[in-house]
Amino acid sequence: MEQIRYNYSMKNIPVASHNSYRRKLLEKVESVVRRMRWKALFFRTTDADTDDSQDSMDEPPNTYGLKSKRNPPKVDETKAFENDLFSIVENIEFRKVVDPFQDKLSSDTKSITSSNQLFVPADKTKNYYKLGIDQYNKLLTENVTSKYKPTEHHTYENINKEMFNLAEKHEVSDRINVMKPTDAFVTLKDHKPNFTNRPTCRLINPAKSELGKVSKSILDRVNEKVRHATNLNQWRSTSDVVEWFSKIQQKERATFMLFDIAEFYPSISEDLLKQSLDWSRQYCEISQLQYNTIMHCRKSLLFHNNRPWVKKDNPSTFDVTMGSFDGAEICENVGLFILHTLRKTVTSSDIGLYRDDGLAVLKNMTGRTADNLRKKVISAFNALGLKITAESNLKVVNFLDVTFDLRSSSYYPYRKPNDDPVYVHKSSNHPPQILKQIPTAISKRISQLSHNEESFNTASHIYNNALRVSGYNETLTYTTPEKKRKRKRTRKIIWFNPPFCKSVKTNVAKAFLRLIDKHFPPTNPLHKIFNRNTIKVSYSCLPNVRNLIQSHNRKVLRQARDQPETQLCNCRIRNDCPVQGLCLTSRVVYQADISSASSDVVSYIGMTGGSFKNRYANHKKSFRNSKCEKETELSKYIWQLKRQGTPYSIKWSIISTPPPGPATPSHCSLCLEEKFRIMSFTTNRLLNKRSEYLNTCRHSTQTYRRSSTNLNEPTTSSPDPSNRTSVT
Repeated sequence: MEQIRYNYSMKNIPVASHNSYRRKLLEKVESVVRRMRWKALFFRTTDADTDDSQDSMDEPPNTYGLKSKRNPPKVDETKAFENDLFSIVENIEFRKVVDPFQDKLSSDTKSITSSNQLFVPADKTKNYYKLGIDQYNKLLTENVTSKYKPTEHHTYENINKEMFNLAEKHEVSDRINVMKPTDAFVTLKDHKPNFTNRPTCRLINPAKSELGKVSKSILDRVNEKVRHATNLNQWRSTSDVVEWFSKIQQKERATFMLFDIAEFYPSISEDLLKQSLDWSRQYCEISQLQYNTIMHCRKSLLFHNNRPWVKKDNPSTFDVTMGSFDGAEICENVGLFILHTLRKTVTSSDIGLYRDDGLAVLKNMTGRTADNLRKKVISAFNALGLKITAESNLKVVNFLDVTFDLRSSSYYPYRKPNDDPVYVHKSSNHPPQILKQIPTAISKRISQLSHNEESFNTASHIYNNALRVSGYNETLTYTTPEKKRKRKRTRKIIWFNPPFCKSVKTNVAKAFLRLIDKHFPPTNPLHKIFNRNTIKVSYSCLPNVRNLIQSHNRKVLRQARDQPETQLCNCRIRNDCPVQGLCLTSRVVYQADISSASSDVVSYIGMTGGSFKNRYANHKKSFRNSKCEKETELSKYIWQLKRQGTPYSIKWSIISTPPPGPATPSHCSLCLEEKFRIMSFTTNRLLNKRSEYLNTCRHSTQTYRRSSTNLNEPTTSSPDPSNRTSVT
């Protein structure tokens, strides 16, 4: 285990390759075109309706922020705009970037991606550790088997079935996927004693149900109403704690009690959550469907070695995982119930809770009385099935990222030992506006955490030094913290978020806005919804160093897992294999080159989520059966040659094998790779059309259908993703 510590922030972004940038830009362009099509469709539909018909329309169902998987239909008024927009992607221009810091990032990322070892991050430090596959798998298996036991696969299927039934009742069954069996992973706790001889890890379970987004929306509403009705001190940010501290009277006669809930997330039992939700019903309506949804999202499985696992000490699948969509909201709801329970022990205005960290102020108490109160608080938590560590009779405490001092009635920023701040470098591949605002944002943050300018000046030296190391010349200055302003109602805006890269010569934002002015002038019927006030541009970021390391780790683990699958061809005669002994390869983008006497070589690009051999068989079927003539552009062309009596030959080749990943309507690596290959084709002899850029991804919609095959669950019929081709 080799320790590696990079002397810069892992949020720094290296300059991406030209092809990587094109792929990301194509994805963003496709996203904004889809949203503009939906907007135009709804605008035309609403505009055609009368006022009476609008009044009689039913209120649309709540989609809980879940996006539709359906593909928007074509809109004639936007066709010319779309063609010009895709032309920008095809003709993007680049320039060379000369920068020493970018050269260092490029060198480091190349050494990482070329390695066959894993780079595992530390849990609470900036260290990384270089581990071999066997060593990492040993640590992972030890942490999984210590707390979990394997379960049957039907448990996973039953959870998906129940999730789908609840989603149908919420009317969002067409917007969610099943729980993806994502493998668990670990980070290293190198801050623990004796780590070198006995490394300890934090086990992280990334598998989660997308119905958790619905549960999160429900719990957000419930928690907000409960907080408003009870006035309990549930802090959601450091500024809330600072405001509470400022209101404490006679600070010199008070002491602190600091407590921390041990393993708060996994310690929440099913009984405790039920008590909390039943108590919340006093202040907010929670329907039975909403209640069932929240409880269902607690059914969690951990996946390891292609098997589902459950906790040993829990016969059910109930768990509150740290990575779930609604895990933080569950902790907030239980936290409110805990504060309500502690009212009998401590005045509610004198105690508060931020997730698992609690702080109370004890007024006019002797040391012994305060210690007895600490014991009562511990007993109250034990009665709820929770364990805490608590300290009392404190005049100074470090809470979150602030140090509070009752003796001087002041507060100032706090950082853990050996936790020096590191900021994004000025030469990072971030949009210029982000880099420009970093010193200002740090000044505001440190000012908020400082009682006055003197406290700010005392604490600002370490942050100024960190800025210098990151290439900034600005000096932090104290600013009086502003009061929170209520958010004004925002206009409904469609945002185009092209990725920013220093190596791109084309001004993508400027070109996009010019197209808006060109294609949607005031005389255009869609000018009301498509203009510079309703469509705006804001650059997004490319993957940073941390993202690249995570991607590298997934690739190394995937390659190690797929090594046993050595058979890549089962053709009887190996020389007759259409793709040179690789016909059993899955998730491929392939190319067919058609040669004939009547014309030059014509090419076709397609892709399949299954094996190439299955897709090849379907292509041959479409060549033989005239009923399948219009299945693909390739079959249309072949039947055209056959009717002309022109002999032809086809050469097949696999041109890309995109890595597997979660397919969503907004991103699918396989679909994106196919579109990129079509866009990058250098000659005009290509059968595919530009309209294929907006084809619907069928890989995300197949997830539940595959899982529920044995459940006899009624589903809408759809072509198998292995037969997915480019269809205009």
